[in-house]
Amino acid sequence: MFTTSRSEQEAWNACVKTILGLLEDSLFNGAVPSTKINFQKKDWLNFSNASAESLSTPNSPSNVTMKRKRSFSDSIQDRKQQKLSSNLANDIARSLSMSMDDDVDMASQPTINVYSKPLNEENPVPTLRRISMSGSSNSSTRPLTQWLEKQAQIHGVSLTDYKNLFDEKQKLLRQQLELLQKPDQPFESIREHLSKVLRLADDLSGDHTVSFNEIFPEWTLYENRIKKLAIYVQSIEDMSFSINNVIPQTNDLLQDIKGLQHTLDQKIALYGDALIQNGLEWKAMGMPVDDQLLNATKEWLHNLCIGLLSALDKECKKAQDLVHDMQNLIRLPIGEKLMASILAGLEFISETSTFIGFTSQKLVLECRLMATIYGQWVSENLEHINDKSTEKKNTHNGTKRIDIRFMQLMDNITRILSCLYTSSELEMKHREMSHASRISVENLSSVLVELTVRAVGIIEMERKNSASYKIAGNIMSNPQTAFIYMGESLLAFANKLVELAGREWADGGRIQALHSYLDDLEKSLESS
Repeated sequence: MFTTSRSEQEAWNACVKTILGLLEDSLFNGAVPSTKINFQKKDWLNFSNASAESLSTPNSPSNVTMKRKRSFSDSIQDRKQQKLSSNLANDIARSLSMSMDDDVDMASQPTINVYSKPLNEENPVPTLRRISMSGSSNSSTRPLTQWLEKQAQIHGVSLTDYKNLFDEKQKLLRQQLELLQKPDQPFESIREHLSKVLRLADDLSGDHTVSFNEIFPEWTLYENRIKKLAIYVQSIEDMSFSINNVIPQTNDLLQDIKGLQHTLDQKIALYGDALIQNGLEWKAMGMPVDDQLLNATKEWLHNLCIGLLSALDKECKKAQDLVHDMQNLIRLPIGEKLMASILAGLEFISETSTFIGFTSQKLVLECRLMATIYGQWVSENLEHINDKSTEKKNTHNGTKRIDIRFMQLMDNITRILSCLYTSSELEMKHREMSHASRISVENLSSVLVELTVRAVGIIEMERKNSASYKIAGNIMSNPQTAFIYMGESLLAFANKLVELAGREWADGGRIQALHSYLDDLEKSLESS
């Protein structure tokens, strides 16, 4: 886990203090804006070709006018917000350009041994799975002699000849199993003996209608170790193949990310915790472990994340060619797809970093940048949520579902914060650029505060209007239920922010008190 600098922590502290204050004012005091929340209409998202030709954040802070028992825009916080937002666009562009310059040069990596699977040979894990599943789909039981007769018929030989062949293969299998148990073997020897064991066992399984433990009773003594050896061999071969090949890109980044996620899921299922533990279990079993290969695989996965962030930046530049601010972007399909790519991309990076056990300053800064852009998009959607609901009602004859859209947006930004939180729990390599790191926290904090102001305004208006209209087909028949569920989604966001800021010890009780308030309100509605 990496620690934040004092200035970064101060930024997180101020952000959490402001956001929790907003929520407590709204829920406990029931403060309602006298008018619709209206941010000053400047370029919320400035696509500045002069900066770094990338999506950037506001050039000026938003002015919020709200009547509250405790204003969030007190003089100290006002100055803080001005400090956070005054040079937001240039700071983010600078941090992006700095981080883009230090890509890892794969050509400088040392030569790694290549462990290639022999041509036309099946991977060991699926072969072993087929052997282990023999007889599982056949509910009927019959003597082994009858099964042998059927196998002889299938192969077109006499029962005597088939039995002789069967006995010979059992003898060979026992020999190979003994050879496989020998200690201090090189990888190639383990792979060769394992391949022969699986090939013989697969042949002995015949049509796979009888349990292999019945065909070869000694199998139960070896099966667990063979399974671990199969995973080991296939993992080593897969690692070697991966680092020596390039994953192709298409013109559809979102589909590419889904493909990367599928690849990652397969590797997680296969490797287990081998990478993060540096092959500890394999070493304990006496298997040779190529530490250089493990490290190269971790770097390869880390570089996939770096490449993905570069691709996301390119997609942002494509959007720049079409629109000039976030207000226009939220009305175009490209905006939804771009943000879906950012969300899927950050979740991939978060899972990958957890899988390899480390992150880097480069990834953290660029992920914060993408989180800031995503936060802007959510904030602008919240600002125009009534407009979108009205458009949907007019075009589809549907009812306004502000609550559903609100909860979807808050859930997505909470998932974004979860990705950042996961990275904050990991070891960080090459921790530098403290100024850029501080600026990235301040930029993100500014966006999260403004996002919260808009979110609070929406649920307060929802509570105020619940007495005068009933949302058809809502989660529950009582119109105040929408307010409760919207409040819970906002609290989930705040809770994740508190975790990200490392303030559970200080502010966990405040979050719990807000949850208790909504729980009590829901119970009162149910009993009324």
